[in-house]
Amino acid sequence: MSPPAGTSLLEEPVDQDFDEQIDEPMPSPDPQRGALEGLFALACPLLLTLAVALNPLDQSDSTPAGSAGAGLTMEVALKLLLSAAVGSVALLGWILCPAVRQRLMKFPGWILVGLGGVFVVTSAVAFGPAATVSRAAAMISCVYIVFIAVTLQFLTLRQTLQCVLLGLVLHLIAAWCLYLGGGETAVYQEELGQSLIIERMGSTAHPNSLGRIGALAILVCLGLWRTRNRPLTPSMIAMMGFVFLISVATMFESMSRTAVVSCAASVLAVMIDRLANRRGVAIGLCVVMGICLLMLTVGLLSEGSDVGSRAVAVGTKTGDVEELTSATGRTEIWAEAIRYIAQRPLTGWGLNSAPLLLEDFSHHTHNLLLHAMFSAGILAGICVAALIAWTVYHAVTVADPLFRGIAAYICVSGLFEDTAFETFPFASTLLWLLVLLAASVEMPRSDDPDDVLLNHLARDLTR
Repeated sequence: MSPPAGTSLLEEPVDQDFDEQIDEPMPSPDPQRGALEGLFALACPLLLTLAVALNPLDQSDSTPAGSAGAGLTMEVALKLLLSAAVGSVALLGWILCPAVRQRLMKFPGWILVGLGGVFVVTSAVAFGPAATVSRAAAMISCVYIVFIAVTLQFLTLRQTLQCVLLGLVLHLIAAWCLYLGGGETAVYQEELGQSLIIERMGSTAHPNSLGRIGALAILVCLGLWRTRNRPLTPSMIAMMGFVFLISVATMFESMSRTAVVSCAASVLAVMIDRLANRRGVAIGLCVVMGICLLMLTVGLLSEGSDVGSRAVAVGTKTGDVEELTSATGRTEIWAEAIRYIAQRPLTGWGLNSAPLLLEDFSHHTHNLLLHAMFSAGILAGICVAALIAWTVYHAVTVADPLFRGIAAYICVSGLFEDTAFETFPFASTLLWLLVLLAASVEMPRSDDPDDVLLNHLARDLTR
């Protein structure tokens, strides 16, 4: 029900007798408070969509010679401006919304706050050549943690997921436009041996990042479908079909096996409760067959491609069994990362220091826990391990299928990729933050007038 005329959306209506309502004048609306309402209501979804679409953009990392973002390029400058805008909204929300501060002080929000604090403190002694980037990345991580808490005050979880999906699809469309248009960065040439070079899709970012975006788009789309509160329409079916088509094609062309496995695990987690009967099994088989048929079709339509070799590349790139047993050389990367962690176990080397220190092996640690400890020490690793454990526990104990899917994705992808807490947070990091902060227990009604006012705004926006 709408508030009485002259009452701000952020104001608590007072119960009055009819005579009192005639005798007592209604309070005049506060123009400043209305402006803040509009700012949060417009800025949060816009900035979230832009963050999901723009933060993965890194053409310097789409070529083997890329340095993972060292230096101020146009892309980095754009993402820094976006981070500044996100930081402004986060700061305003922190100051003006007591509910935001309360959400972050509830479990598991306070672990996220603690992790952000560890990133900031340890960045003071980060590895010299990467120190500036490490300190900036630490501050950006804290900014996005607060921003997600602010966003959840003004949007429902479903609305935030719709913004995430929109950002993912926009990035995929841009990636395919550049890929089909050609150019120097359209194709990523990966050298797997002295004489073996394979070509992967690398138009807007590293192929593994592109594969991750495709997997997350499928996960979010499927989660929104499972949690919808109205029947499917032809337009909704068409949009879902488009998302699945462009996402599967991206994973195929990027040859990211981690993305494929993570996507399969998350889809299974989302649909596990629907696969307990004959109908569910039939649906699952149809989905698997459809994905296989789609991948085969893409391979057949790809110019100059050997369908057989492209199909084999889904499992291996070289055809060598050792590639599977070593997780494409990841076992060697992990051993080197552990050696570096042992040298600085308390402080780590700083966020985004791996591209420099592991240059002879990889630009990343290729493991979420190792990434945390490599960047900020054992304490950061403990925080991340606690967040993973709680995510799994929450996913098992609640009925929300999307929570299960995100938990499965984080666990499987985190085994082979850094997955979260990048210099500029990817969709995987933002989705994880959304789950962690949205799952906080309901806060008691506060006597603080600002808290009451903002609660009313949140209810009005979610109506």
